[in-house]
Amino acid sequence: MTKYTPFWWEDQPQYKNNDDLPLDADVVVIGAGYTGLSAALTLSRSGRSVVVLDAEDVGFGASTRNGGMLGSGHKVSTVQAQRQYGSEVAHKIHTEANSSIEFTTNLIRDESIDCDFQQCGRLRTAWTPQDHISMTNNMNELKSIENFDSRMVGSEDMHKSITTGLYFGGQLYGHHGSVQPRKLHYGILQLAINAGAQVFGGFRANRVERLSNNLSQGFKVHVPEKFIKCRHVLMATNGYTRPDLSKYLSRRVIPVPSYIATTEDIGTDMVDSLLPGGHCIVETRQRYCYYRATPCGKRIMLGTRAAMHQITPKQALPKIIDMLNGIFPSLGGVGISHCWTGLTGFSFSKLPSIGCSGGVYYALGYCGNGVAMAPYMGHKVALKLMQPDKEQSVFERTTLSTKFYYHGSPWFLPFASAIFRGHDIVDNYRRKNAQKKDQSQL
Repeated sequence: MTKYTPFWWEDQPQYKNNDDLPLDADVVVIGAGYTGLSAALTLSRSGRSVVVLDAEDVGFGASTRNGGMLGSGHKVSTVQAQRQYGSEVAHKIHTEANSSIEFTTNLIRDESIDCDFQQCGRLRTAWTPQDHISMTNNMNELKSIENFDSRMVGSEDMHKSITTGLYFGGQLYGHHGSVQPRKLHYGILQLAINAGAQVFGGFRANRVERLSNNLSQGFKVHVPEKFIKCRHVLMATNGYTRPDLSKYLSRRVIPVPSYIATTEDIGTDMVDSLLPGGHCIVETRQRYCYYRATPCGKRIMLGTRAAMHQITPKQALPKIIDMLNGIFPSLGGVGISHCWTGLTGFSFSKLPSIGCSGGVYYALGYCGNGVAMAPYMGHKVALKLMQPDKEQSVFERTTLSTKFYYHGSPWFLPFASAIFRGHDIVDNYRRKNAQKKDQSQL
């Protein structure tokens, strides 16, 4: 029987703070995911009194629902970034993307966070021959800016990493890794609490009220039947940003669901035979899949865009099974133990952003790359809050824009699903032509 809750939650502790909610603090952080807790850790260690609020149980959101892939990627190529921001910013985007994985990896190691961390590498697989060419060109461009541990894999060597004939080669990122995301979240939570932060789940922030036009007077953060007075507010809600809490931010971050499932226990031999390289895998196709072995090595986890808009995990399950069986036909008939969904936060620029609007600081817009980026950005936005006149990150310069048609409710996502399906049709046509060409040359 499939459970429609995250596999990562099984047998994991649930934190609950039974203390009374404080009436004042230096900083109120709204959102108790990776970003909020990392920011709380940095602020608390710097001597600030910090209260972290989450509308749901602590750890309810995407920080414990993701695929646990620790990577430095982002959705914008160097050429695109140069076109929009210029060479200097484009280069810094690349170097900070690498810094994010270094930061989070060091956090795990230096603080001895028990989260099943493995530096297993991540393989980005080419769905079409053109994807392989584009990846090669982009990798060479990035290495000219700052060298990093990555190499191209030809189609003839893919069997060393994965047992499927779907892909036209790929790009291997050797320094990427994997974690058990619930354990990583709990580890950062404990660090923040030990540093002095007070973290409360089940306290829905209804309104942020500025006390005067003079920002030095601070804010009131309203929760049911009370409020907290504070000097600063930090929004760390990403894909769970509500229009009733922040119209400004909700117009600039799009909640896009991801759907994930894990197989039943199929044994380490079967998993090793399908993923002999032990890597995390991500695809280049528009309605992409990402998958990996679970930390125990006995199951395969697969996530995909079963839909761009929100449907239930039960509705998504048949589509996930089809995608899984398309990659690994030998798993036909294998049971699914868990299937769930969570919300990622996409910006229109396809890049994360740090900033301050109306005196309220924020860090969000990870576009599905938050496992490494969110703890890093939480740290950086905390530094920005404490030293507002100093640039802490290039992501202060990335555009957090909106569109005239978007007011916080992503009504257009079903249409986006249709567009992505159209892209898949075109890509599949290219694939078949390439496969016919390969066969004719045999």
